[in-house]
Amino acid sequence: MNRIKLLLVMIMWGSLGVFTRSIPLSALSLAFLRAFIALPVLFVVMKMKKENNVKWPLIKPYLISGVLLGFGWLTLFYGFKHTSISSAVMIYNMCPVYVMIAAPQVLKETISKVQIAVISISFLGLLLIVGHNLLDGYGFMGLALSAISGMLYATIVLINRSIKVRVDNQTATFVQIFAAMIVLLPFVLIDGNILMVVYLDARAVIYTILLGVLHTGVAYTIFFSLYTHMKSVEIVSYSFLEPLFGILFSVIFVGETLTFPQIIGGIMIFGSNYIGEMLKDRKSARQRNDTAFTDYCQSQAADQSQADH
Repeated sequence: MNRIKLLLVMIMWGSLGVFTRSIPLSALSLAFLRAFIALPVLFVVMKMKKENNVKWPLIKPYLISGVLLGFGWLTLFYGFKHTSISSAVMIYNMCPVYVMIAAPQVLKETISKVQIAVISISFLGLLLIVGHNLLDGYGFMGLALSAISGMLYATIVLINRSIKVRVDNQTATFVQIFAAMIVLLPFVLIDGNILMVVYLDARAVIYTILLGVLHTGVAYTIFFSLYTHMKSVEIVSYSFLEPLFGILFSVIFVGETLTFPQIIGGIMIFGSNYIGEMLKDRKSARQRNDTAFTDYCQSQAADQSQADH
């Protein structure tokens, strides 16, 4: 059942590009409305938890990542509207690569030969996709903002990984999306495009509500709840389905066509990252087994020592 829930979340997030294209509002208005509509759902979920009485210092990192989340949504939605959905999805999903590059400097983690190979292959794939899109007449700005979105999400990942004392996932998600809404509010008021919401037809209104309630409130709640029931590596392996669904939906519902350079570039990015994650998990599993065996041997030796004395 948990795998089905995770699959549904990947389908929901994979359909973001199609929904964004189907709503005649600016990327800024959509990013703001996504947060604004999701907040009541997340507030109810948060209040259902008993242990959400947290102190201000614990919330500050989530406020910072929430601000970045708001701009991450904005740049991604802009990418969806100003380049092909499939290309925006592929470029945005360079996020894990940016984490690998920055982690040694930010988190003092070591970088392995496998990660260096993943980074190199992924950037070659990125060059194929960007080069093809520029030759095909797509504007540079849509491609660039899709890449910036991936970088912003990578920064959020690094911030979250650096947090020493965490709050519960429901509170963290509410705080992040509240911060995203607040940081976007001044830009929305200046832009004025959000007033166009009164001219939306019924279908666009339903899509906008689903963007907030389903794709954000419900999807985030389900996703974080699964961490208590599934292994992280299993969740990571399923997360690679999100961009694949995004590309599939863009072909089926928007009529996009995938070219050979896009396919090869996508395989290089997703394939290398997937293999890298699986190899990393195997290495971690071996290290855990080696540690457990060492501890067992030491305990046996200690027991024998006690028996001898």
